[in-house]
Amino acid sequence: MADAAIRPARLFFGSCTAITALAFTFAALSAVMYQLKTEFLLDNAQVGLIGGAGLWGMAISQISFSSLCDLVGMRNLLRLALVGHVAGVLLFVFATGFESLFAGALVLAIANGVIEAVCNPLTATLFPDRKAGMLNRMHLWFPGGIVLGGLACWGLDQVHADWRAKMLIVLIPALAYGVVFLRERFPPTEAAAAGHKLSDAFKAVATSPLLWMFLALMSITMSLELGPNRWIPAVLQAGGLPGILVLVMINGVMAITRANAHAILARVSPPVVLMISTLVVGLGLLSLSYSTTSVQTVISALVFAIGIAIVWPTMMGFVAERTPRTGALGLGLMAAAGSLAVGIVTTPLLGEIADKHLPDALAQSSVVAVANEVLAVQAPKSPQLVRDAQTVAMAPGALPAAATGDLLRRAAAGEAGPAAAAKAQPLLDAGENHSGLLSFRYLVPFAFGVCLIFGLVVLSDRRAGGYRAQVAKARLAGAVE
Repeated sequence: MADAAIRPARLFFGSCTAITALAFTFAALSAVMYQLKTEFLLDNAQVGLIGGAGLWGMAISQISFSSLCDLVGMRNLLRLALVGHVAGVLLFVFATGFESLFAGALVLAIANGVIEAVCNPLTATLFPDRKAGMLNRMHLWFPGGIVLGGLACWGLDQVHADWRAKMLIVLIPALAYGVVFLRERFPPTEAAAAGHKLSDAFKAVATSPLLWMFLALMSITMSLELGPNRWIPAVLQAGGLPGILVLVMINGVMAITRANAHAILARVSPPVVLMISTLVVGLGLLSLSYSTTSVQTVISALVFAIGIAIVWPTMMGFVAERTPRTGALGLGLMAAAGSLAVGIVTTPLLGEIADKHLPDALAQSSVVAVANEVLAVQAPKSPQLVRDAQTVAMAPGALPAAATGDLLRRAAAGEAGPAAAAKAQPLLDAGENHSGLLSFRYLVPFAFGVCLIFGLVVLSDRRAGGYRAQVAKARLAGAVE
């Protein structure tokens, strides 16, 4: 394959378009979570499992395909991603319940993982001397895509479109990257061009303590970003705010910051950026968890956005620069570690925490009144609703969380008639909003903890001659080996 036939600008444009498609899936899925709860009578834990599958599936995909870029071919992998995006959207459109929604999220996640597995090493290969800066520039299209996708979802809400239309918009950027990449030639990855075998990458991964430390850190920092972002639209919508627009605002800040990340990283080393950023993230989440007004919520969300803006691509750039011999496998593992943590642990856990604390902000007498309204109906549509109402009405002490949540959701859906629905809906919204915001507080200690660790990395680098000296040392070691 001749280098003259490779068009870096077009390949980079295609990569940005593919990342935009990935972002559209995140925006669309986040935008429909509130409606999924209503239409399919799902609790927060179930919706968290669907949202989580949209992330941990990406991790499995990244691990599986990141090592196959040179064996299978980048273009073939991207074609597979396109098929996955189309199939995942169709599973959502024709979903009949939790199982099909879960499957749709998982298929979309696999497609997104293939995108990450290809586009990260492709960009690092195309721009070997500007890895951190160009990875930031490419990944500005993740928040940028969420802005575009989020605005599209909000626009669909204004015309009262069915929630399925929000999923269908994912096909727009997906088909676009398919067209861009259709006839392009791809270079071998940086590791392959240097003559490194796949076994060398596995060996480099196994013998790199720094990479393993950053894999653990990535699981936390990605949880800090994607965990709250997945839930913010649903949580704020329950509180009467247009949650999707707040998500758009957060990601707009992230996109602008990532567009200028090269200027920041030219003056400040990546570990310093990560240390300051995670401190700001912790402060933003802490403030958000205590928000009681729209103004406080928006300001807290802005602080959170500033903090998280360039953490993800800076982490990727750090690993690409400091452990170059790990190649595409190292970058794939980094992205996968974060996705696994968010998908399997963080997103479902935030949902479970929200379910547990849902009754906290509610007056017990008001909830019992809904239960009595349900019991007064002669023929309620759901035996489960009657059981929930009896459990709540006869609760000797505090409101039982599971039964309270299920009672309010079913009553709000109209299973006991309009009178019960009118009483249940405001209570459900108040509980969902309070408990959702409170769940973010559980992430704050992790933000401050990783801030401390990044501070120790900064000190270690300074004692060893500075960050750039460490990068040069890593390149030399890779060339010698």
